[in-house]
Amino acid sequence: MFLPERPTGIWNINAIKTSPEIILTESIIDALSVMTAGFLNVVSIQGTNGLSDHEIALLKTYGVPKIILLLDGDASGQKAIERLKEKLFQFDVTSRTLPNDHDPNSYLIEHGAKFLAGVIQNEENTINSVAASIPDTSSSLTPPPAGQAGSDPSTGIQPQADGFIITYGIRKYQVMGLEKGPRKLKATVRLEHAGKVHPDTLDFYSARARRAFAADICRIFDEVPETIEADITRLMLECEKFDVKSVNTQAENPEKIIVSGKDKAQAEAFGTSPDLINLIMSDFETCGLIGEDANKLLGYVIMTSRKLQTPLAMLILSSSGAGKTALQDAIAAFCPPEDLVKLTSLSGKALFYKEQSSLTHKVLALEEGDGAEDAFYAIRNLISSGVLVSESTIKDLATGKLTTMTNEVEGPTAVFYTTTKPDTDPETKSRFFVTGIDESREQTRKILSFQRKKQITDDVTTKITINGILQKHWNFQRLLKPLGVKNPYAAHLTYGDDRLQGRRDQPKYLNLIKSVAFLRQMQKPIKYEQKDGKQVPYVEVDFEDIRIANDLTREVLGRSLDELSRPGRDLLICLDDLVEKIGSRNPDQSHAMKRTEIGFTRRDIREHSGWSNYRVHTHLKELVDLEYVLVESGRNGSQYCYRLAYEGQGKSGQRFVLGLKSVEDIQNAPNL
Repeated sequence: MFLPERPTGIWNINAIKTSPEIILTESIIDALSVMTAGFLNVVSIQGTNGLSDHEIALLKTYGVPKIILLLDGDASGQKAIERLKEKLFQFDVTSRTLPNDHDPNSYLIEHGAKFLAGVIQNEENTINSVAASIPDTSSSLTPPPAGQAGSDPSTGIQPQADGFIITYGIRKYQVMGLEKGPRKLKATVRLEHAGKVHPDTLDFYSARARRAFAADICRIFDEVPETIEADITRLMLECEKFDVKSVNTQAENPEKIIVSGKDKAQAEAFGTSPDLINLIMSDFETCGLIGEDANKLLGYVIMTSRKLQTPLAMLILSSSGAGKTALQDAIAAFCPPEDLVKLTSLSGKALFYKEQSSLTHKVLALEEGDGAEDAFYAIRNLISSGVLVSESTIKDLATGKLTTMTNEVEGPTAVFYTTTKPDTDPETKSRFFVTGIDESREQTRKILSFQRKKQITDDVTTKITINGILQKHWNFQRLLKPLGVKNPYAAHLTYGDDRLQGRRDQPKYLNLIKSVAFLRQMQKPIKYEQKDGKQVPYVEVDFEDIRIANDLTREVLGRSLDELSRPGRDLLICLDDLVEKIGSRNPDQSHAMKRTEIGFTRRDIREHSGWSNYRVHTHLKELVDLEYVLVESGRNGSQYCYRLAYEGQGKSGQRFVLGLKSVEDIQNAPNL
């Protein structure tokens, strides 16, 4: 029986200020019964009409995230559920229905506090589950509506890269840098409220830290302690439930971009064209990269190899200002942005602490070698083994003892790297295809001519054209399927065995063939093999793949077998010309004697070559170290003088013989 004209409002309103979960009953006697069962977070509705708009506004103000309705089991209780369902649609609401038409008080009297507590703890059905708290829409702090991308409609949380944003009433909390462990829960918490902002780092598992944070918030924002303490408790519970790893993985691995319609048709026409290689070279020219045909194609193939289990790596070693960064940037521009990780600097341990899948099937482009010298060990292991595993010592905050934490970063990753230093660590260089920029006068003339012509064209039109080309290549790369590649001609291939270096170079050559075949997959029939009960798709290497790979291998590896960088070889040829020029001034002496006895200085080299002093100094040292040039004098303050110890090998542009079998020889093999 209800007393007539009873007062309206919420009984025990202090509970909504301090509790992350509220139990709602229809009368004070029912609420007292729930308290007897051990639950102090209970309120009751006063008045026959239930909750008013003012009372609902109070629930929003104090940021109540979850409400449990504990109502009678009879028909009146069901009607109350329907009535409250409409009013509490903005909250996460569940119900508990008492059996046999009991109300909480009668159930307590008949069965006791223990059984009433059991009914409260066992969820029977969910009424609705939407945003836990939606503030007044007039507030500038309103979070995205429930269901909007980037938010979790069941909790009102907006996930961020390393935390989340949540709003209680009109108080907006941003949790950043969330660190979780068995005995650790720490984050930077930023509160925005009433035009004020207060950030602080909070250790949720430290009572002292929670009290200090609550005191600061109450002082700065003029809030009552009960409200802020309840907010901190709710934040702690949300942090415990929040899966940082899955959110980071989702952020770093966004949903796959779907290519369809005209874009798909254009990309497929590009990929199926029998003239694919020439089209790629033409697009490089249109985008502004002149010459460097072998480097452009090699770089594009290596960029594409990121999708394979054994991707390749490219090191561009050249003089400062030659255009090595321009070459790398042009190659990277054809890679879809979601697959490119481009860095200017890299510390020694940075790669070890990236997210687990942040480098999986990606391109890692390092713009300048000087900014990544400390990371050579990590780069080498990433290329060789395709995974980085590190174990570091941390202090357990609960016990004070030291323990270990393991972090694993998975590849495989295609790596690009530029440097001006010919003395780069040999262990690092052996993992890469080492190439250089054409620094000849003829190439310089082509570049200068292109730069002048570029001033004549319309920049807007050129930019639109380039953007269209890049979009086509991005779509083409996205359409490449993760197929396996088989080389049925592998047994017929050969590689030079006269150098120990061949042990590392042949795998690069074989993987280059597979990468070319993978790039040309749209021109090949897809085959299937049975593996572990599944049909696994793959494509096969053909003779054209081998021909392309042979040409690139001879051009790149054929230059580097003598360990000379491309600028070093250019200087060597220049010195040979200098010696010929000096010797021609003394025709009476024999030519053989002139080459061994003629001396020259660095000034002679600069005047003859037109190179800068730094460039001459860098690569002359390389020639001295490899004994192509001998130092005749230069100690005790005397002028440096050099002699050439070189017989002219490779002066005509010849390449080292790598022992590669030609396509024609493979085709004519008797047991093919």
